[in-house]
Amino acid sequence: MTARDLLKRTPFRLAATFSIFFITTILALFTVVYLVASERLVADIHDRVETTLDSLAALDGERTFDDLVALVASESQSVRDPDFIMELVDKNGNFLAGNVRGVRDSNQWMTLKRSDVFLTLDRGEPDDEFLAIWRPLVKGKLLVGSDNSEVKQVKSFLQKLLGYGLVAAFLAIALCATYFARETQHRIDAFSRPLARVSKGEISARVPISGQQDDIDEVAQQVNGMLGNLQRLIENVNQSSSDIAHDLKKPLGRLRQRLDDARRSASDVDEFRRAVDAALGDLDSISETFDALLRITQIEAGARKSRFVTLDLAPLLADVRDVYDVVAEDAGDKLFYAPSHSGSALVRGDPELLVQLFANLVENSIRHCPSGTDITLQLTSEPGAYVVTVADNGPGIPEQERQNVFRRLYRLERARSTDGSGLGLSLVAAIVELHGAHIALSDNSPGLRAEVRFPAI
Repeated sequence: MTARDLLKRTPFRLAATFSIFFITTILALFTVVYLVASERLVADIHDRVETTLDSLAALDGERTFDDLVALVASESQSVRDPDFIMELVDKNGNFLAGNVRGVRDSNQWMTLKRSDVFLTLDRGEPDDEFLAIWRPLVKGKLLVGSDNSEVKQVKSFLQKLLGYGLVAAFLAIALCATYFARETQHRIDAFSRPLARVSKGEISARVPISGQQDDIDEVAQQVNGMLGNLQRLIENVNQSSSDIAHDLKKPLGRLRQRLDDARRSASDVDEFRRAVDAALGDLDSISETFDALLRITQIEAGARKSRFVTLDLAPLLADVRDVYDVVAEDAGDKLFYAPSHSGSALVRGDPELLVQLFANLVENSIRHCPSGTDITLQLTSEPGAYVVTVADNGPGIPEQERQNVFRRLYRLERARSTDGSGLGLSLVAAIVELHGAHIALSDNSPGLRAEVRFPAI
């Protein structure tokens, strides 16, 4: 991997950004500590000098000035601490006492280098510096200063501490950043490899779940859900293409045969018109099949979610019963509505699609069951859900076929002689998924039992 490729890696950029931010923060904090500590030490030196000046100036006066001269001379000669310097001069600037001579006059604090002053007792280091100030007296001026070596020592210590700290921090940050960058890169690669396989047509590839239950795992689950839906849609398209080719071949062949027979052997206009009417019937059936396929595709794409409202399942099911009661009676069947849930059953959904959902389940029972079948429409409740059941005592569906019937254009062998395109239950499955519900087919002993569970609101 080249340096340019490395710079394009998001984990590397994040690690570098974090490292720069962390080191900048350390430098900022150290600068604050460095400045505060230096100022505090300088302030302590000023306090010591001021205290010494105050104690010596206590002898300042017309009659006690000579005593002050003697005290400064004594202190200058006997002082064991080379950190303090003193100089007492008269009003004309003539030296009277002290351990330094010739310090320039100033009304401000001064930083004096040892090389810039003449010390009568030279017991310090060559690079010593002093913080000093003059104070006016009755008959002259007094200079007192203190060595600032402790400030220099603390500054040197802090600078070394910063150097060692930065090296240690850089190593620690580099190790941590490298570790986390590698871990993050591994997880990104875990995403990119399956997606690369998907882009090459391997739709079954999935992003691995690490089990850490973090946000990346959550995204991985969402990506896998998306890939699952994509795989299902592609499989549906492929299956639909195959089923369309298989199921429409017969009506198209029959349509062509009728038209060809009419062209060849129709003896009068009425016979030709009957052949054309039959052909138009076949075309209408084919058109209805394509309309149903288009409707299923639109529902699966989620285009109808914008029409969702809060609705009550109980009156909606009652309306379905009222409409199909007569249809069932005409077919020799009986339709019963037996709600066991009292009160409202509120869900979010598209009223038109839900009516079609229940209507298709009822029509499926009427169409594929013999005359005299009892069909029951029921509404029940359970924790967090409402269950709509459509059950009959007809021939039912073999267990191994119960998932196949939701495929587009799929029809049981015994149902191929009946009217229909094989899209009714496919439409049911699409509507159920759009509403976040779940449908299950089971044995009603005898007959078929279809249960649709809707999440309650």
